[in-house]
Amino acid sequence: MKTHLVFAVMAALLLAFVISQGKRKTLTFENVIEQAGELAKEDYIPAGEVSSQVLRGLNYDQYRDIRWRDEHTLWRRLGLPFQTKFFPAGHIHSKPVTIYQVNRDGAGPVRFDPAFFDFGKNNIPPSEAAKGGYAGFRVHYPINRADYLDEAFVFLGASYFRAVAKDQAYGISARGLAIGTLEKEEFPDFTTFWLVEPAQGATGMKIYALLEGKSITGAYEFQIFPGAETRMDVRAVLFPRRDIKSPGVAPLTSMFWFGENTNNTFGDFRPEVHDSDGLQIERGNGEWLWRPLSWAKQLQVSVFEDENPRGFGLLQRDRDFSHYQDMEARYHQRPCVWVRPRGAWGKGAIHLIQLPTNNEFMDNVVAYWLPEGGFQKGTRREFSYSLTWFGTSPAIPPLGRCEFTRVDFQDAPYYRMFVLDFSGAELSKLSWDAPVTADVSAGGGAIKDVVVQKNNYGDSWRVSFIASSDQPAKPTELRCTLRIDGRPITETWTTTWKN
Repeated sequence: MKTHLVFAVMAALLLAFVISQGKRKTLTFENVIEQAGELAKEDYIPAGEVSSQVLRGLNYDQYRDIRWRDEHTLWRRLGLPFQTKFFPAGHIHSKPVTIYQVNRDGAGPVRFDPAFFDFGKNNIPPSEAAKGGYAGFRVHYPINRADYLDEAFVFLGASYFRAVAKDQAYGISARGLAIGTLEKEEFPDFTTFWLVEPAQGATGMKIYALLEGKSITGAYEFQIFPGAETRMDVRAVLFPRRDIKSPGVAPLTSMFWFGENTNNTFGDFRPEVHDSDGLQIERGNGEWLWRPLSWAKQLQVSVFEDENPRGFGLLQRDRDFSHYQDMEARYHQRPCVWVRPRGAWGKGAIHLIQLPTNNEFMDNVVAYWLPEGGFQKGTRREFSYSLTWFGTSPAIPPLGRCEFTRVDFQDAPYYRMFVLDFSGAELSKLSWDAPVTADVSAGGGAIKDVVVQKNNYGDSWRVSFIASSDQPAKPTELRCTLRIDGRPITETWTTTWKN
């Protein structure tokens, strides 16, 4: 309780200061930046958990049985297009956060009252329920039809958040920051939120958040526009408390278990199970890369060095229900997320990390931007970018795209056959005799028997080739691009083959 009180007192002091300024009646993002900068000079105090052992001991089903009472929804009485409901602290989400609402009259706390929740079948004494708080919140907005407020985005747990666009189901998550993903990972928390009251008829909503961790503090501004595509414009101002070797900027977290490029389905009735099926990159030089996700028994790390990247994201490119056959999880409706940097991010690398998993309940895929040199203690680092949550987009990429990666897993050492199907853009307009060639290479290996042909059944172009290597301990980097007269007409497909 002591640490939670410290956070509450500090936030209250900031609120009192803002309200006391005659010329500044409401809170601004600059106030949050100032608080983050001052906190970075202080010793880190971990966020405390709720004192109630009953709330902390709730299992998954018990926690889900606690429901918000709609009559207490923030901004419901005002009839605003954005309305906010809150999650109780408990189960694995046992760290309360401080939440304020900001309007023309200033900033004021969102009051917690256990009576705002229906505890369902849980037998929680009032004295224990009163020890709770808010763990996060979800915002509703009419995405699919004008007369219904859909759940549009959620902030819950550490610095995690996720969103959906029209006709989508939750899947991939984003985070404020990743630290030490391949080392002893640190998970900084969003400890305080300020929800800025939107205007009548608004199509966007603004949120400020204060990030704090052992190694860093930060101020975040989110401007969120839900719809057919949901866009989040993010500004992050960061203050490292120590040197950070591997900070992950704009991190995305997803799940891949198996798909058409794996050699089994682990006894599952579904043909594929994944939230995302590939990493898309638009490099600083304009090249588009596609790296299909894969399953392996060991950790997989892919590093794509770049300077001033134009964008990257984890996509769920396969939208065919028959490829998943899951009517509850609806993997065919999971969103893609695209990160679009604003301004020059300099030199660094996009990291793709894939952890082994034996089920669909583990988020085992992480992608982020790692700035060259990391972060240094006592500096101020700032990043601006947009996050777009979408289904399909002809602009990502604007070239032909690899729709499927299939692998012939014959029991032949140092040998593998790959079959790729490319479609979209100008590919569908080309006749079967168009001079399409495949530029295929293997770093540290050999390529033979390259075949390119139009697939009239899928209105696509199929490439098949055999990769071989006589270095069994060394991974082989494979690349493939379709060209006409030397001009690329598709993205560059790439994968790491471990023979």
